[in-house]
Amino acid sequence: MKTWGLIIALLFGCCALAQESPAPFHGSWTATVGPTQVFRGTWTGSVLPKNPNSAHGSWSLIIDTGQSVIQGTWTAQKNGAEWRGTWSARTSQGRSFTGSWNSNDANLSGKTFQDLLQSVMEKEIAGNWRSNPYSGGWWLRGAPKQERSR
Repeated sequence: MKTWGLIIALLFGCCALAQESPAPFHGSWTATVGPTQVFRGTWTGSVLPKNPNSAHGSWSLIIDTGQSVIQGTWTAQKNGAEWRGTWSARTSQGRSFTGSWNSNDANLSGKTFQDLLQSVMEKEIAGNWRSNPYSGGWWLRGAPKQERSR
């Protein structure tokens, strides 16, 4: 009888943990550097379970052949009406990059970062990035629902 009680407690504990961590979001991004250079890639992200205004995720820079040449991580925090964060990345040769990003896009009507990620699934959002001495704009899109279920 004690064994069944332990199994039931473990099942409820696992269900509670699963409910605390929302499913990750993912999609694609585009960024500019100067007037003519454009980069593209993919991103994933999830909200921190106990802080709906903080998030983290990963991203990849993909070249025309479909190969990922840079992989990195990002963090985010809501600051008033603006969303801000940092990013870092490393090439396969070991060169590293760091920078910051922000967005106060009019499309960001949500109250939490969870709301922001949910809205990206429906409409594109935009912002700016910086990695001295470079800077540019970025656009984020969510993956269509059929792609997210894979």
